[in-house]
Formats: sequence, C-alpha cells, structure tokens
Amino acid sequence: MHGTDNALANAAGNTLPKSGSTAEQAEGEAFLASLHIQDAARAPSDPSRTARDNNAKPAAPAPSVDFGLRQTHSRLPLLHGGITRNVLSGLESGLLLIFFCLSFAMLIHEAAPGLCSADLVFGMALTSSTVFCIVMSVRGRLPVLAAGPETVTCSLLFLFALFLHGQTGSLSPEQASATLIAGMIITALLTGIAAQLAARMDAGRVLRFIPQPVIGGLLAAVGLVLLQGAYRITAADPFCLAGIAPAISAGQCMKWLPALGLGIILLLFVYRSKSALRKILLLALVIGAAHGLYIFSGTGISSAQDAGTLLAPVFPAMPWHILHASILADIQWPVLLEGLPYLAAAMVLVILSLADKVYTLELLLEDDVDLNDLLRSLAMSNTISAMLGGLPGSISVNRSMGAGSARRHGPLAGVVAGVLCGSALFWAGPLAGYLPRFVPAGLLVFFGLALLRKWLVDTKRQFTRMDDYVLLVIIFVTAAVFGILAGMAAAFLLSILVLAHRYSKSTVIKHLLPGSTHRSRVDRSANHLAMLKTRGNEILMMRLQGFIFLGSTTPVIAAIRNRLRDDALPSLRYLILDFSLVNGLAAQVAISFTQLKQLASKNGFLLIFTNVPFEVEQQLESAGYALNEADGSSISFVDMDYALEWCEDRILSEEGLDDEEDKSLTDMLAPLFPEPDKLSRLMPFLERMEFRNKEVVFRQGDTADAMYFIESGMVNIQLELGARKTTRLKKMGPGTVFGEMGIYTQAPRSASAVAAGKCVLYRLSQTTLDHMQHSDPQLLSAIHRFIVHLLSQRVNDANFRVMDLLR
Repeated sequence: MHGTDNALANAAGNTLPKSGSTAEQAEGEAFLASLHIQDAARAPSDPSRTARDNNAKPAAPAPSVDFGLRQTHSRLPLLHGGITRNVLSGLESGLLLIFFCLSFAMLIHEAAPGLCSADLVFGMALTSSTVFCIVMSVRGRLPVLAAGPETVTCSLLFLFALFLHGQTGSLSPEQASATLIAGMIITALLTGIAAQLAARMDAGRVLRFIPQPVIGGLLAAVGLVLLQGAYRITAADPFCLAGIAPAISAGQCMKWLPALGLGIILLLFVYRSKSALRKILLLALVIGAAHGLYIFSGTGISSAQDAGTLLAPVFPAMPWHILHASILADIQWPVLLEGLPYLAAAMVLVILSLADKVYTLELLLEDDVDLNDLLRSLAMSNTISAMLGGLPGSISVNRSMGAGSARRHGPLAGVVAGVLCGSALFWAGPLAGYLPRFVPAGLLVFFGLALLRKWLVDTKRQFTRMDDYVLLVIIFVTAAVFGILAGMAAAFLLSILVLAHRYSKSTVIKHLLPGSTHRSRVDRSANHLAMLKTRGNEILMMRLQGFIFLGSTTPVIAAIRNRLRDDALPSLRYLILDFSLVNGLAAQVAISFTQLKQLASKNGFLLIFTNVPFEVEQQLESAGYALNEADGSSISFVDMDYALEWCEDRILSEEGLDDEEDKSLTDMLAPLFPEPDKLSRLMPFLERMEFRNKEVVFRQGDTADAMYFIESGMVNIQLELGARKTTRLKKMGPGTVFGEMGIYTQAPRSASAVAAGKCVLYRLSQTTLDHMQHSDPQLLSAIHRFIVHLLSQRVNDANFRVMDLLR
C-alpha cells in the first residue's frame, strides 16, 4: 500500500515525459523527483504483443542517441564586426595565404622540377585559396579567414609528384606533367565527392569517435614529409647536419640552415602570438635582412636569382587555361591509377583532419559546430576548385581564428582574403623574384615542426592514457620508416583493434535489476508485497543500451550464467530484456539471441522482450529469430513495467493470492494499520462507492477533498495530456490507498483516477476527518501514523530501487 498524491504532484511538475521519451529512460531522475512514480509508461491498455490484432500499431522505435553535436549559433552577418575590421583582417590573412600558396607550389614543383612548373602550381594554389575563402565564408557559419591548400593535401601531392618523377624513364615529360596535373585536380574532385557523401550519411557523428592518436600519428608523419620537401627546396643534402664530416662542405649546410632557423623562429613566435599581422611583419623583417646582406656583400638581384638564393620571378598561370584536349590526351591513366593511393590518402586525411579541427573550433567559438555542415562546405569548395583547375584544400583553423577573438569579424573578411588571393594571379609573380629561397622552405619547416610539436610533444601531456600516446608513436614511426601509406594502413588496423578492445570493456548492460526491490508501478496489498519480496528474485530485469553487436552480447550471456549459478537466490523464472536504450543491432546479433533462447530452454526460464523498436523486431525476424514464439518460450511487451506486472501477477497467482475479492477492507489494511483493533471504528466513517469500468473517480485539477481505500478492483492513476491523450502513472490494487496527500497539502489533484474494471472504493472526506478530530481523536492519530508508515515504506522502497539503478 502506497500513498500517491504527493508523488503525482511531483510527476506532473517534474517528470512529465517529453515528446519522444520513454518511461524507463529517465527512471533514476523520476525516482529522485517522486520517490516512487516513474516517467509515464509508453503503452496501450493491452501491453502484450502476443494478443495484438492485425490492426494494432507496432511499438514506436526507441529514440536513438544523437552523439553528433548540432550547431546552434546562427550565420554571422556579412559585415559583422564592421567594414574596417573585416577588410583589414581579410588583407592580413590574404597576404599570408599568398606566402603559403607559394611555399606549397615550390614544394610540389621541387618534387619533380621538370614535370610541373612552379608558375602553374602557384596559380592552382591561388585559385584554390580564392574559392575556399569565398565559399566557406559565405556558405558556412564560421568566421573563416584562411582556407585553401594546406599541409595535409600538399604533402601527399608532393609524394605523388615524387612517385611520378620516378616514372620518367617510361613517360615523356608531357605525359608525366599531364598526369600530375590530372592527379591534383582529381584529388580535389574526389575530396569534394567524399565530403558530400560523408555529410549525406551523417558521418559527422562517426568521425568524432575516431581515436585521436590515429589522426595524430598520421599528421605527425605529414610533418616529416614537409621537412623533406624543405630539404629539396634548399637543394641541400638531406644529411647535411652530419656536416662535421670532412666530405660535406659548409656551403651545403648553409643552404639549409637559414630555412631551419626561420622555421624555428616562426615556431617560437607562434607560442607568443597568433596575429597574422605580426607574422607578416616578421617575414618582412627576415626578407629585408636578407636583402640587406645582399647589398652589404655587393650581390645584385639578378646574381642572387642566378645563384638560386633568390627565387626566379613566378608568373602564375591561369589553371583553367591548361584544361584542354591535348592535356587529356597525354594523361597516362594506368600510371595515375598506380599512384591513386597517394591521392586517396590525401582525400582521407583531409576529412580526418577536419574532424580533429572541429574540437578546436568549438573551443574558440564557445559553441557547437555541425561537422556535417562543415563537410558540405568542404565538398562545395573542393568541387568548384576542381572545376577551375585548383588544388584540394580545407579550412585553416589557426590562421582563421588566431587574430584576437574568433568572432570579431564576419564573412566579409574571408571574401576579402579570397579576392586578394585571386588578384595575386595578376601581380604576385614578379614580386616573388625578390623572395629569398629559404623563406618558402622556412615556412614548410615551420609547418612540419608545428605538426611534430603538436602531436609528439604537446599531446604527451594532454593524453590521459599512456597507451594512446604509444599508439600515436607507433603509427608515426611506421609512417616515417615505411612511408605514409604504410602508416595509414597501420593506423586503420590499429584503430580497429583499439575500438574493439575498448568496446569489449564497455558493457551493453545499463542496469541489472532484481524483482525483489524493483517492482512494477502497481500498488498492492501488504500480503502481495510480502510475497513479492520473498519470490521477487525469480524475476531479473536487464536494461540494454547502445549499439549491440555480436561481441557485446558476451557480457549479457555471462551475467545470466552468473545469476543461474548463484545458489543463494531462487531459480530464475523470468528474464526481462529491455531495449528502450538500444539504438541498433549488428547483422549477426541474432546468433546471440538464439544462444539466449537455448539457455532459457535448458534452465527453464521465460524470455521476455520489452520496448523493442519495430525495425529491430523486423531485423531479428528476417534473421530467423521470432520474439513471440508459438510454444510460449519467449514473448514481448511494449513496456517493461507491463511485463514486470505480468510476471508479478503470475507469481501471486501461483501462491493463490491473485484474487482478494473474498477479503474485506479491514482484513487487507490490518497488517499495516498501527492499531488494527481500531479498524472497526474506522469503517462507519467511510462512504462506500462503486465504480464501473473507465468511470472517473476524480479528475486532474479537481479539489482534493478526500482519500480513497480500494476494497476490490483496480484504479489507474493517469495524467491528462490533452487531445484525449492520457498516460498511466500507477495502478492501484485492493488494499491500497490513493488521494491521501491532497488532504495534507490542500493542492489540486495532479492526476486523474479512473476505474480499471468494476471496483469498490471507500471514501474518507476532509469533512469527516475534521469531525473525527473531535469525536475520536485516537482513531485520527492512528490514521496519521498509518499515512506516515506508508510514506516511510515508499521512501525505503525507492532507496533500494535507486541503489539498483546506481550499481
């Protein structure tokens, strides 16, 4: 016997289920709020699916857990931050992008000097930056300043160019050049297609689960590739740091040391400031110092260019001018297919690195970022870049968000940066001839060292698990020794092993609940409750969660076997498997359910499935597993509470306690009433009432002017949700009391009471209680103690149930 009105009030105010929620999902919170009444059960009046007719609707699918973060901030206005700030920020970022585009052009050009001119690659890089800055600024919701070719894509294109350079014996220069150009454009196109497909498949959620060490090990290896490219640009011996050997001249090392020094200075400078303007001033200072040395030594501009210490003037070619039939005829498709792994690796790394950038973006913006939306922007930018003959690219987080607050400027700044890069196609070429050769090499050194520092040094302090850092180092070393393609293969295999290992340690069992302490939302008489406490452990409830695959069912089988082996507990009779928190099943998981059925048949317990989404039920049935077996070995219910009520009724029926029609109200109240001999004095104060099926005892919102004792029949306590929709909160049986808290709180009824079949109630009104205070105060005192006992028992039961949920 339990009181209800106080709990109903809490339930109506705090635990009213939201759209799409289930009764069992918020059970712990509901216990803490109402101490007994859980969230509303999602179930029809006849819960058993075995009895549903052909017109019955299937159970609603359990809501899936959305692990993907949805972007909540709106698009920034075009002129957010003011015109002046946008223009200045865009000019600063655009000027830096021109330097970076030239560095990437030199990187790819020096991999195969005779195959692809620096003029062409520089033009392709500027075209890409123009497209990316404008598209990602206007279309996206992020304050983009810098976008276009980046370290990941250009390092893989550098390796692809090295691969083609090794094929020069079998290819003419025209064929190798056309194949290289086609490879770069195809990479942009493939990246666009892959990003669009990933967004359509909602891969933004999945990408967040890729282990960070996998991405970090590959990006650290990209840093080595950039250092290798910087060596080639400076025309130094890659082993010149061993210059202490007499065979190595100091002049060779001097070609490398300025680039190395510039890269280190930039790396140290970034620690102090991420301002684009300060980077530009630092580069200007270095270039000015180099020209000062040329003047001091009497070296002219032409002489420095001839000696290779200054770059030759670069005249960026319009990329779309090269897309003509003769180029297509020279493309060697078999060779291109042979080098396709490098292009595919570039595509994969762009998307993986984007997933890594999302976390930095969210920290800087202090808001959620929709990775799927970012993938769509990436897809559009790469596709347009490919159509115009540009390079593949992505957004640069550090260069976009480095200058002050991440949201101080609007999309106009990115548009200005893009327009400046586009205009550089016409004026930047001659100025490149004044740039010392070590500057683009130094920028590559900076990028390479920054990646190595971030993933090999900083993450060692950030990772909370040493095995994560070891995994990163293994992938990095593999890529450094055997090549980045081998590193990607190792990363793929190791990521599978890591995920499998960690999933094996996580359990799909959310709660393991015994029937002795976790009972249905049916208030029963004292005799019934005593019997259920005695035999309740014959019922075991197992609430499952997450995505269930073949391996994750092992803990489920193990938990059942452990329960069967526990000699301290009675034999297991009913096993309830609840799917309200399950968001999917793997293809072969039906094998495990067949194993469960065999275990149930061997040990004599009944399998009961609850809250199974209709799609999951169809999936199991298509695999040959039926939830409702004709032989009765397994059945299903739409809600766990109804299944638990069904099991309890069967236990009470076996004990002959399922029917208390022959017992009087005084007999049922006696076990809990503090002074049973006074019950005979109580009965004259009660008003006997009879109700038919679905007849209302009181409605939600009515004045609480009486409490009710149930002698026979059942009463449903339900919330009125509007539009003729109701949700059952509790079911009251013979010997129980409801409506009592309204007497004490004077609050309106928080729920309705409706007869579930023919029932006989006894009403004790507030007026009668007031009269009893004068006519029989001792009886009134006994009633108060009775109510206190009910409340304390409810709190005690709730404590046990909360403990079960917290295990």
